[in-house]
Amino acid sequence: MKIVNTNQMRSLEQRSLEFNISTDTLMENAGLEAAQICKEVVSKTPYSKTDNILILAGSGNNGGDAIVTGRILSDWDYNVTIYNCSRSGRVHEKASTLSNSSILVNSKSDPNFDLLLNLVSKASIIVDGIIGTGITGNISGKLKLMLKILETAQKSNQELTVVALDVPTGIDADTGNVHSSNVTADITIAFGYPKIANYTMPGAKHCGSVSVADIGMPEGIDEEIETALLTDELIIPKLPKRPLDAHKGTFGKVLFIGGCQRYKGASYLATRASARTGAGLVTAAIPPSIQIGLSEKVPEITYLMVAETTDGYIDAGADKQVMEAIENFNTVLIGCGMGITDSTISLIYSLLLSNAQLPSPVIDADALTILSKRPDWYLKFDQLAILTPHIGEMSRLIGSNLSIHKNISTEKLITYANKWNKIIVMKGPYTRVVSPDGLVFISPMANPGLASAGTGDVLAGTIAGLLAQGLNMANAAVTGVYIHSLAGQRVKNMMGDTGMLASDILNELPLTIANLKGLNV
Repeated sequence: MKIVNTNQMRSLEQRSLEFNISTDTLMENAGLEAAQICKEVVSKTPYSKTDNILILAGSGNNGGDAIVTGRILSDWDYNVTIYNCSRSGRVHEKASTLSNSSILVNSKSDPNFDLLLNLVSKASIIVDGIIGTGITGNISGKLKLMLKILETAQKSNQELTVVALDVPTGIDADTGNVHSSNVTADITIAFGYPKIANYTMPGAKHCGSVSVADIGMPEGIDEEIETALLTDELIIPKLPKRPLDAHKGTFGKVLFIGGCQRYKGASYLATRASARTGAGLVTAAIPPSIQIGLSEKVPEITYLMVAETTDGYIDAGADKQVMEAIENFNTVLIGCGMGITDSTISLIYSLLLSNAQLPSPVIDADALTILSKRPDWYLKFDQLAILTPHIGEMSRLIGSNLSIHKNISTEKLITYANKWNKIIVMKGPYTRVVSPDGLVFISPMANPGLASAGTGDVLAGTIAGLLAQGLNMANAAVTGVYIHSLAGQRVKNMMGDTGMLASDILNELPLTIANLKGLNV
């Protein structure tokens, strides 16, 4: 499923005309879909048709969608009021299709918002069709006051359901940026395609649950759009095959390089994730002093014996041992729990900045921070690789050492993926995977339970396990992100998102893959 920005959506609507599908038809379909969802909300609550549905409509096309929604609900005998929020009093031409014109009221006739206050206080459902994707500047004046009335009503009435059309008013559809005045929806209905803000923080926090409504746009007209939402349909064909005559070599070999006395658990999480994802053999190049503990937890892995410093880190001299063995592996995962010392810095520089070609490298955690210490790191480490940064690591990689970004736009990620020749897995709520050729994939999941130590190690190990089984780097990155996210959702569904541990995800990885294959486990 593609994700579109405002200009792309307008272009798709124009292209629909070539298939004799008019803008009016799309709007009618959108209103019908929204009305159906409002009807479902009513059916799942104590509400009845005598309860009030308030439609807040602007003068643009979002307002037109809202008016159609209100008209259909009124025709279905729901108690509907459409409140025209336009400051000029202009109303969308769809108002002419109302069979009962008395349900439409105008904000110009309500200068002190007494009527709006009364309508909001009595509403069971409020549909936000004020601006949608068309926001162009700050919200001020009367509209700001209207949104304040809605915000106050939401705080005082926990049973009120707010349904936004495309994006809540006050959210920039293309960036996810949030204006000081905005609507927070319980449900957002994205017409035709999800919009960038539906799955981009901070705007996504205000979208609630997102439903994508089919409004009848022709199939195939979105082929040129390069941003997609991760879905079962996209990922299932990418899952590695498991032939009956397989042996461990069939499913590939992962070499893990990382771990130290201080971060022993990272080695466990990353290597076990690779094994649980289906890799045939996982070998750990870790300090010998932590091998005993790891072998007790993951007896299935093997070891590459490397030198260790006196304080429990991999010695810089391990680069020779690694490079002698590297050709026997299908992928290498570097950095989880490695620590940042003179020896590990020297090791990373030797492995990554010496023009050596590594097998399908995944670079995570401390290795990313070490790379960022060299502004020209990507010139020396120029082979295609997967980077799995969190926001702090990404900020350091792009040279923002003095301040950590709260958010990094997808456009910037595309720029750096191309400049560095790297696939970037930008971890966080709605994780984004960006490739050097500009393809973007966004996870539809945000799980606070994954905001804890070690979950990134599990993700990196998952991706490495898929690479070992023969997936190309882009497919391994998106498949790993999706499997990891779904496994996290399984844990959340069992225990909630408080107290979830990275290790809880490990056993869910094979069950998640089995579920995607239709085994329902």
